[in-house]
Amino acid sequence: MRFVGDDRLRTVAFPGARWLDHVGLWTPGDPDQLTTGDFETAVILLHGTFDLVGGGTAWPARGARTNECAGRPMAVFLPPKTPFRVGNGKGTILLMAARQPVVREATGRELLAQKPLLPLAGSGKSFDPTSGEWKPAETFPNAPESLPPRRFERIEVGGCVVERVFAPDYKAATLSVDEVVVPAGRTLAVRDIPRRPRADETMLFVRGANASVRSEGIDSAIGGDTAMVLRGAGDDTAITTTSAPAYCVFAYAGKGN
Repeated sequence: MRFVGDDRLRTVAFPGARWLDHVGLWTPGDPDQLTTGDFETAVILLHGTFDLVGGGTAWPARGARTNECAGRPMAVFLPPKTPFRVGNGKGTILLMAARQPVVREATGRELLAQKPLLPLAGSGKSFDPTSGEWKPAETFPNAPESLPPRRFERIEVGGCVVERVFAPDYKAATLSVDEVVVPAGRTLAVRDIPRRPRADETMLFVRGANASVRSEGIDSAIGGDTAMVLRGAGDDTAITTTSAPAYCVFAYAGKGN
């Protein structure tokens, strides 16, 4: 499916999907802002450097890639209803939005442990009443969090290197995310990627001028930015490149719910 929109924001919506709502390519102004609405959102800086603010947490000078195939990713986790502001830079940002499962509403100490409580001035830490400890504010389940490259596992498979951006055991309720560049003249069989999460459905984003995707019911040549929903964790999917590399992101949704 092709992206539609303007020079600032282009999107693909997934109206028939259970978990995945949409994926967006944002080329923000300086400054600029979006809000996640009702969706849990995974953010990857494709290229460029920005000062970022998620909710009330600031991360200055994030991102270092000149293009999405050059260097390691930097990511942000955004819970629902979170404003996301950028400034002091330019580039392109990938946004993947998914619905969260319905869960029992937390109460008492459990509810207090979902978001940072009693922030300790100047420390970046907040009190967790369930453990009685002061923890980094970003680590709370409902807090925005910046994830630098050192947080990601690197997995070699089929001549490619997969960056595990959101691991299956990461705090995100719905999403797990892998990034990979498929070099020119290679084929990546998705089933060969180890330790992929269980998933009800998977969003595949591909950026590449000389690539093709084959999956159950899909045989598509890629001529630019494309996004599609795969069944389950995409076991029957393969990405093949010819004369140029292709940049790919897998957003696994559902975590087996």
